Amino acid sequence: MLTAVIIDDEPNALEVLQLQLENFCKDVQVLAVCAGGKKGIEAIIQYKPALVFLDIEMPHVNGFDVLKATSQYNYEVIFTTAYDQFAIKAFKFSALDYLLKPVDIMELQTAVQKATSKTAGSKLDEKLNKLLQQFQPGIQQQRIALQAGDALQLFETDDILHCESESNYTHIHLATGKKITLAKTLKEVEENLGGAPFYRIHQSHLININHISKVIKGEGAYVIMKNGSNIAISRTRKDNFLEMLRKI
Repeated sequence: MLTAVIIDDEPNALEVLQLQLENFCKDVQVLAVCAGGKKGIEAIIQYKPALVFLDIEMPHVNGFDVLKATSQYNYEVIFTTAYDQFAIKAFKFSALDYLLKPVDIMELQTAVQKATSKTAGSKLDEKLNKLLQQFQPGIQQQRIALQAGDALQLFETDDILHCESESNYTHIHLATGKKITLAKTLKEVEENLGGAPFYRIHQSHLININHISKVIKGEGAYVIMKNGSNIAISRTRKDNFLEMLRKI
């Protein structure tokens, strides 16, 4: 049994994740559900859980404050975050896992399974140091190498219009009109691309925001790309996506 603490400042997010764990992750025992970082620190110190589900953006005491305050304890961390994708590469580099809100049940089960199978690797303070070193949102990767069969294909990131999921395959749509299919899930491709300017607007679609021509809001929202293609924005990701665009 994997003992766990959930930390988030949103009551609905806390309730939903607790229910998901109870119903779909039977090997996880939730010891505490904490509204905010301060209570989360207290729960980690008291219960010494094996696993912590941690939101990043919380008022007063955020997720990084929680990690710093409890870095002497050895537990696995799964971020539950609405952060846009620039952070994903940093999470993977530091060996700290993440789930994008709203949390997908299959991705939750996979993350828990990974946490269960991990042996005592790097201590949390080492992981945190790596994360903070990498957490620089202004830095973008200009070229990306993706495995296609026996070859590595190099792409200029700005040549990629959008990526489309089809089961365990991902179609890479290029500005040239060419389409390349990889034997990778969209989540794996998303992690390789490392964040901005790529944004996941739908469970099946990752787009390059530099190639957006227009955003159609309202019911049935979608983006129109520069090549004329229309790509739906999921209801659950719409608000975060529009908020991110406003900050550009």
